[in-house]
Amino acid sequence: MSAVFKNIKFINPIVGSSPAIKQMQSDLLDCAPYNVNVLATGPTGAGKELVAQVIHLASGRKGPLVSVNCAAIPKDLLEAELFGHEKGAFTDAISRRVGRIEQAEGGTLFLDEIGDMPLDLQAKLLRIIEARVVTRVGSNTETPVDFRLVCATHQDLEAKVALGQFREDLMYRLSVFVVRVPSLKERLQDIPELVEKISQQMETGDTGLVPPRFELCAQAELMRYDWPGNVRELKNFLQRAAVLSRGEPVEHLDIRRLLNGKIKVAEEQETLWDAIEALPKHEDSLDPETPDYEATGLSLSHERIRETLGAGQIFSLKEHLEKHESDIVKIALEMCGGNTAEAAKLMALKRTTLIAKIHKYNLVDL
Repeated sequence: MSAVFKNIKFINPIVGSSPAIKQMQSDLLDCAPYNVNVLATGPTGAGKELVAQVIHLASGRKGPLVSVNCAAIPKDLLEAELFGHEKGAFTDAISRRVGRIEQAEGGTLFLDEIGDMPLDLQAKLLRIIEARVVTRVGSNTETPVDFRLVCATHQDLEAKVALGQFREDLMYRLSVFVVRVPSLKERLQDIPELVEKISQQMETGDTGLVPPRFELCAQAELMRYDWPGNVRELKNFLQRAAVLSRGEPVEHLDIRRLLNGKIKVAEEQETLWDAIEALPKHEDSLDPETPDYEATGLSLSHERIRETLGAGQIFSLKEHLEKHESDIVKIALEMCGGNTAEAAKLMALKRTTLIAKIHKYNLVDL
């Protein structure tokens, strides 16, 4: 999706229209034009690197976006990677090398997993932030640098400060503006858009995979999973689905199999009964022997329950609950003119849960 900000046009890499994502994007555009340090926080796999991309693109800075994952580079190599080195500075330094900080001249430096940076390097980074000069390993010469700093972490930096594992002064310098990246669980309604975007990437990538096609009920099933691995887990799931579906449409039962049964199926029944409990009771105004009472079925008296269970016949609780569930969903949809968002709100259900029930009870044509 393209975006225009301060007369700067760029391709927005962030996908989604949920309230959580809209708030995050608003925060990014607020801070983009100002050369202040930004700290992106959020769970692993949520897409914190996209924060740096948007800030860089919307800032209008002419230099490059240079990214460094502080957790992926060994401690003894990270210093030279960031600050550069002179020839002969250490055994394998056969030539001068410009570090990542200098490479980001005029642009943006993105330090991912900043919480994993060793304490001794934290002190050097703090000085660079304050003095805007960098000294290569093996040199005494200070080189002026101009870069925008964006950092990211999934860790609690304040807790690390309390444990003596992170410098408090550096934490404050990095977090001039904090952007929280929501987990996928907080933005489940964005899943259809994310699936479409990842499928497009799959088509143009080098995996050779054909993007999976999902039935509507399968999309609803995707939105009932918590996705602890966030967008990264969703991407891996789609690749797995592409391998196993072999071009056939993916249905909701396939989703459960692909996710190894991790979807919380019991949650929907609990949510439904919460909604039923909130509905008005009619047992005081209706005769238990009338059809109207049977039609409502929302609140049976203790006596009626005892009669039913003591009639000598097998009573299927599951069928009883599903019958009332189907009736309630149908009535709610009729009351809301088929508007699933309004009907879901009326029953205190997630819209995705309601969609799954519509398909379960074949109420699509309502």
